[in-house]
Amino acid sequence: MTGPFTVVISLVYLVVGVSGFLLALTLLRVGRNSAPTRAAALMLFFASVGPLLSASGIILERSLRDGAVLYTSMVVNFEYLWEFYFPSLLLFALSFPTENRVLNRYPALGLVIFLPYIFHLAAMMFGDRMLDQLSRMPDSIATEGEFGVGPRELTLTGFDAVLGALVRMLERVHRNLFAVVNIVYSLVALEILNRSQNGPVNARLSRQLRVVALGVLASVIFYTFAKVALLARIPAIPDNTGLALLNLSLVASGGAIAYAVIRHQFLGVRNVLERSLLYGVVAALFAGIYLLLVRPIAIFFGQYSAGGREAFEAGFVMLVVIAFQPAIERAESVLEHALARGRGGLAQRFKRVGDGVAAATTREDLDLTVTRGLREVLDASDARLVLVSNGSDPVAAALLKIGEPVRRRDLLAPAEPRRRPWRRRPRKRREDGDAPPTLRPDLLPAGIDVFVPIIQGRTCVAYVTLAEKVYGLTYGAEELGHLALLSTQIGAAFQNIRLLAESVERKVFEEELKIARKIQMQMLPSAPPSLPGFDLFGVTVPSRQVGGDYYDFVLVDGRWLVVVVADVSGKGIPASILTATLQATVRTNTDAQTQPRDMMARLNRLLYRNTSAAEFATVFYAVLDMESGAVRFSNAGHEFPFLVTGAGARMIEESGMVLGCLEEFDYLECDCHVPAGGSLVVYTDGVTDSEARNGDYYGAPRLRSVLERNGDMSARDVCRRVIEDVRAFGDGENQDDLTVVVLKRNP
Repeated sequence: MTGPFTVVISLVYLVVGVSGFLLALTLLRVGRNSAPTRAAALMLFFASVGPLLSASGIILERSLRDGAVLYTSMVVNFEYLWEFYFPSLLLFALSFPTENRVLNRYPALGLVIFLPYIFHLAAMMFGDRMLDQLSRMPDSIATEGEFGVGPRELTLTGFDAVLGALVRMLERVHRNLFAVVNIVYSLVALEILNRSQNGPVNARLSRQLRVVALGVLASVIFYTFAKVALLARIPAIPDNTGLALLNLSLVASGGAIAYAVIRHQFLGVRNVLERSLLYGVVAALFAGIYLLLVRPIAIFFGQYSAGGREAFEAGFVMLVVIAFQPAIERAESVLEHALARGRGGLAQRFKRVGDGVAAATTREDLDLTVTRGLREVLDASDARLVLVSNGSDPVAAALLKIGEPVRRRDLLAPAEPRRRPWRRRPRKRREDGDAPPTLRPDLLPAGIDVFVPIIQGRTCVAYVTLAEKVYGLTYGAEELGHLALLSTQIGAAFQNIRLLAESVERKVFEEELKIARKIQMQMLPSAPPSLPGFDLFGVTVPSRQVGGDYYDFVLVDGRWLVVVVADVSGKGIPASILTATLQATVRTNTDAQTQPRDMMARLNRLLYRNTSAAEFATVFYAVLDMESGAVRFSNAGHEFPFLVTGAGARMIEESGMVLGCLEEFDYLECDCHVPAGGSLVVYTDGVTDSEARNGDYYGAPRLRSVLERNGDMSARDVCRRVIEDVRAFGDGENQDDLTVVVLKRNP
């Protein structure tokens, strides 16, 4: 391999080796506190040694005279150095994305896996010297015998040759078969990485593991082919090809790591690494332009002008200063487009999380979107959205004062400094309003690295907690800035979810009201029964919220008329269900229909046993004897009815406890008589409790006045006049159901 092709190969090796070495230094500088990052840096460092040795060997071979072949295969001669790549690979597999439980249980394992390679290094470095000493041992013994006292017999004839051959054979076997150890280490690391993909990792970590695992697999394949070709001396595969495969095996994993860093934010150092690489590449590009183009031109002009060379070089320097930053930005854009392929950087990934936050319709969806999104975007080992249920959360109180994402260490109260007796002048203390809020360590959740407050108005309604990253790095300033923006979006999402829930609740409530109104109207009599000698009518005007007003007429044996008026507590469907229960009980208990006292007792026990303490009902239950006009009734906490006669309207003030409060209650049974031309008027509290805009109530006196003025009208007209007067009093709107029942005896 001669000529320009050799130069190109050496340059490729040199560029790859230097790039790997710089990448290793960058990783070590950024993530020196992260075990996976340190292991990855070791991998890249030892992987870059091979290409650097190859480049050095080719360059030195071309520089030395013929016959100097010491450097022709420096990669093979110094194999014991770059082979430390394999234990570094295994250490990385045990550390990423989280520390393997074996390494966690036996921390010394991280050093133990390097022991075979340390022994191998010692054997390669000192083996030849030991062999040389063994070969000289018989001569030294013989010399000692010549100058010794007395005869001495030596039986070491040929021993040096046999021992030397044996040791050299063992050394050769050790050197050649040690490749098996490298392959075993690689396969074990590959299996660990493969199992890590099946663990609890997010999608981006899974992609990172997949890329690195593919790089390791390619490295194992190339390394195996290279060692077989070099050891077996296959004629079809020249030594240079075998060395190229050997270097390619080292480059494969390093290239996979670099690709994963730039494409998938591997180890969270993409921004720093990308910037470092771009600066290096652009600087190398300008240096190449100077060496290949500018310098020859400057030398050419220098032959004809004393200051022409300096002026030309100064102009090039000014051009570099002007064009360097635009070139960096352009290279960054090209690299982003080529490697990221639309996945975007940190801002783009945060934007996707923000879009998911804006689309959340429930708190559960919001919690899942935030926690899952931040774990994937930031590689956080844990992320949680903590709701603040009351104002006693000390963390929320401290975060409210800060108002932006904060690290754990910035929330902790500093330790009290020791007092120095010789210091008489006290320190100037900041005002309490300027002092940052601090908390004791026991008040902060364990394992949390960053707190992100979610603030609405002057209240911290929630906060996001982020545990440390899976590979041990800290959160950077750019990430904290994106978290601050995301916290605003989360706060808006909380507001939208609350408004949406209220809207849905209102829609459901309105639908319930429609159903309740339908149930209520279906339970009411479609028309009052026609009774000889009596005029009967009832009306219910439901309010917007639909209460539990109910009335019913039941004819018993053609002689008795049961009149029931009830007002059930609550609104909507629950009140309608309770009303339906009362109606069913009245209509099915035929044996007690004409006994107001017994019916009240049964209704009371039914409500007490089957409803909560907050559910009750007021009921007026009356039985009319149509032959005599006598009325027997029982009142359970209902509004007092009016008996209207020619002498006026009289309130019948007889009542008992509302239904459902006590399991057993002895209700009174009273009686009255409806004279000819008189009427019995029963109503609910929606009539008397109707409120005007000025706060006045309609009241029983006003109702009495209306009944007395319209006592000679029909039952229907009396009901109509009462409803009209009540609605006019309340400006046309009733806050509760209005129910009026009139039983009028014809003159």
